[in-house]
Amino acid sequence: MDTRKNIFLWVSYDFANSIVSIVFFLYFSQWIVVDQSVADIWYNLSFTITAVLLLLTVPVTGTLLDKHWRRIVGLRYTTVSAGVLLGLCALAAVNNHSFLALVLYAVGLFFYLLSFTFYTPLIKDIANASRQGKVSGYGIFANYIGQITGLLAVLPFAIGKINLFGGMTRAETLLPAVALFMIFSLPMLVWFKEPGKESSTPAYIKEVKHSWKEAKVLFALPGLLPFFAAYFFFNDAVLTVANNFSIFLQQVWSVPDTIKTYILIGVLITSAIGGLISGVIADRVGHKRTLVWILTGWIFILPAVALIPDFNMFIMAVTLLGLWFGSTWTVSRSVMSYLAPANKHNLTFAYFGLVERASAFIGPIVWGAIATGFVALGPARYRLAATILTIFIVVGLVYLKRIPSDRKD
Repeated sequence: MDTRKNIFLWVSYDFANSIVSIVFFLYFSQWIVVDQSVADIWYNLSFTITAVLLLLTVPVTGTLLDKHWRRIVGLRYTTVSAGVLLGLCALAAVNNHSFLALVLYAVGLFFYLLSFTFYTPLIKDIANASRQGKVSGYGIFANYIGQITGLLAVLPFAIGKINLFGGMTRAETLLPAVALFMIFSLPMLVWFKEPGKESSTPAYIKEVKHSWKEAKVLFALPGLLPFFAAYFFFNDAVLTVANNFSIFLQQVWSVPDTIKTYILIGVLITSAIGGLISGVIADRVGHKRTLVWILTGWIFILPAVALIPDFNMFIMAVTLLGLWFGSTWTVSRSVMSYLAPANKHNLTFAYFGLVERASAFIGPIVWGAIATGFVALGPARYRLAATILTIFIVVGLVYLKRIPSDRKD
């Protein structure tokens, strides 16, 4: 199945899903916290709720994928479900129903994230081991190009030039993003060809019990549990910073949404470059070694970005930070690929996806508690929250050192 067509379709889906994620990340977060005056902790708890839902579903999903289900079918169901729920969220937002919008966002985000349980393992079918770092880099590159496309596409709605529903400008951006997400997802959902699998009817209660037995065996494999622990901590920091970045820009620097868009485009360009280059580097010098270098860089650059007092210096630092964003997810995905046993690849990636999103369990609570509980500090509370998250990356690096290397030298 190592075909150019399937690689193109797989990469195109990364482009599509990034459109909706970046627009909700930039505009929904500000609409709910700034425009609707909902406390930071409630917005961040939506990620915690999503993590709990994933915890209850992903382990069984991974087992069923390995034994019964075809991944492309699951991807179709979860993608359509995410599109419908996020579309309803967008409609609730333009009508200023903040509570309903937040609930729909949390459930829609669950299906959006669950889709990666089906999507990510397909890399094993479209690229051999020696090319998985490069193909993963292609996906991350397309992801960031998609985010830039999404930001530019909804900018006329954000600045009020186009208003379809009579809602607030930030709310008006959401439905167009959902529409673009669904349109650009269609090629993957319709034309991707997955290797055939003999169909069978699963006994779900039996599979739940079996999934826990499989998990025990899986976690006993060398390096897998330390990597999950490492990923849980360092990705917790990265995701929490990403999910709250637009709020940070608003509350700390008070810049208009147009400037935020240009800042994010700069970050996304360097992120795309970082994703592309890091995959090639990892294939040459080793995936574990490359990830260690990346995390070491995070330890220095994250507090620097959080504490810089000058806006021009902040712009330079945060644009450089984009290299680390793209590199982190590219190389993490390729590290997981070499650690995953061949006969448990789907289940391993299911737990990888679970850890990736369950890592948004602690970080959002920490960020939300600081931002909500230390209001007296003013904008400094957001700087404090971002700085404290560096501790999570340090812990992740400690665990990462315990996994086996993919190189013998």
